[in-house]
Amino acid sequence: MQLGKKIRDLRLRRGMTVQQLAAASDLSKGFISQVENEHTSPSLATLQDLARSLETSVAYLVLEEDQVPFVVRSKDRRRLSLSVNSPGIEVLSASPRRNLEVLIAELPAGVPAGDRRHHHHGEECVLCMEGRVTLTLGEHTLALETGDSCHFDGRVPHAFENIGSTTARVLIAITPAAFEPVSLARGTRAATNGALEVGSVV
Repeated sequence: MQLGKKIRDLRLRRGMTVQQLAAASDLSKGFISQVENEHTSPSLATLQDLARSLETSVAYLVLEEDQVPFVVRSKDRRRLSLSVNSPGIEVLSASPRRNLEVLIAELPAGVPAGDRRHHHHGEECVLCMEGRVTLTLGEHTLALETGDSCHFDGRVPHAFENIGSTTARVLIAITPAAFEPVSLARGTRAATNGALEVGSVV
């Protein structure tokens, strides 16, 4: 995919207008349109501004699409554990991130969700692999048993909680890739709670 088409595709997936991307990257609306239509080539510094505004990397924008499958061996998965009681996160998708992110989260039992929710651009689909969890999604509270799945708009504020007596495992797919550990961005206070928040920090 050409650079301009990649930028347009990511902008649309993020739910951004040309004007919003221009404002976020401190560029003109006309320049963004020229880049998207392959009428001009941005400098490296401009690419960095665009990548930051689109929540991606310069490498993703400029590298050719790799048709070779990216294999993540079980022993090589990136594992994130933010505290003793916080969810353990395993990253199943490619690194550096592409346009889809797939995670497995292990949620400890008996830890309340609290009031913290998050939202992000794009879509999310979750599968309860083991245990029983609740998904608080806007005004809805959904109970997911083992084998149940839910597909929803990531822009709706949401959070997970393990309501069972054993550790729950949840498979999470996000597009475009948006995962960022909230506790790393908001401090250690968030890491003491076992509720799962997956998405970009807003």
